[in-house]
Amino acid sequence: MTLVNICTEFNIDKKQIVSLQPYGSGHIHDTYRVETSENVNYILQKINRGIFADVPLMQKNIEKVIDHLMKRRSISQQVPEMLLAKDGLSYFQDEDEEYWRMFVFIKGTKTYDCVSSPEIAYEAGSAFGNFQRLLQDFDPAFLADTLPRFHDISYRLELFDNAIQNDLAKRVSEIPGEIDFIRSRIGRMTRVLNLGQKGRIPLRVTHNDTKINNVLFDEHDKAVCVIDLDTVMSGYIHYDFGDAIRTGAASAEEDERDLEKMFIDMELFEAYSRGFLSYVHDLLNETEKKTLAFAPQLMTFIIGIRFLTDYINGDIYFKVKKADHNLIRWKAQKKLLLSMEEHEDEMCDIIKSIEKESD
Repeated sequence: MTLVNICTEFNIDKKQIVSLQPYGSGHIHDTYRVETSENVNYILQKINRGIFADVPLMQKNIEKVIDHLMKRRSISQQVPEMLLAKDGLSYFQDEDEEYWRMFVFIKGTKTYDCVSSPEIAYEAGSAFGNFQRLLQDFDPAFLADTLPRFHDISYRLELFDNAIQNDLAKRVSEIPGEIDFIRSRIGRMTRVLNLGQKGRIPLRVTHNDTKINNVLFDEHDKAVCVIDLDTVMSGYIHYDFGDAIRTGAASAEEDERDLEKMFIDMELFEAYSRGFLSYVHDLLNETEKKTLAFAPQLMTFIIGIRFLTDYINGDIYFKVKKADHNLIRWKAQKKLLLSMEEHEDEMCDIIKSIEKESD
């Protein structure tokens, strides 16, 4: 079935399609931009079933979130708009059992793959902070777990221990220091999960993939929309804030081999924090506020564990370009974590200062 025919399943007239090309830098789905003669463009995606096993369940989550956002949004905040297929569903399944979906392309918008300035960091923080605010009255219990235990540190440690025990790629003997490093920090890294289990911090609706390229910007570099709602589930505020800092305030790419280049950029951290807290400071309880500055350490640790676990298993999950790619990724995350630990007091002071200014 051709891509044009897939579009017609979403009630797009094939005669109106003037261009259909691969689009974006995402690594999960196959994404295409569809340009039409009607001055309305679309995004077509083939959903990755290898990662999202239950596509109808994921789509139902997205439908619920979009519906809620549409009712709560402000004039400046746009919301992704999904097209319905001919059968009224928000997806189409072809003869090969592949799932497809379409969104309206939001005119005049662009994305960034990295945070290039404090201004961009502030806008990204504002976008995800506003996302949280708009969903504050949405009960996370109404959302299914599309990726169960995605950011659950106890689950990631369990998989890590299993990988060590099985040693499928015979690599464990190469990395005793890396394993010891992880085990030395387990007590600290389970604190957020423990607080949640004790009821001291609430489950919220979280995006769970707060990279900069999941924010759309207008021509003036103002954030206008949060996209990629596939992983919206229940979680702790630390997941969204922490992963945004991990990816957006790091000084280098997550697979940087030269570890001297990897550290936490405190200017970007403060800018993102200001944007984020401008929307959520009055929503957070005291325990969330006191532990928010720790969130980047937690998420850097979790993602790092995932890289090292995959390395031990023989690189079966993340795409790699070289034999030690996942080990390089882990070491970059480890260096970033060490930098965050070094600046922990400063990060806490910044959060406190912003909170004080907001009171």
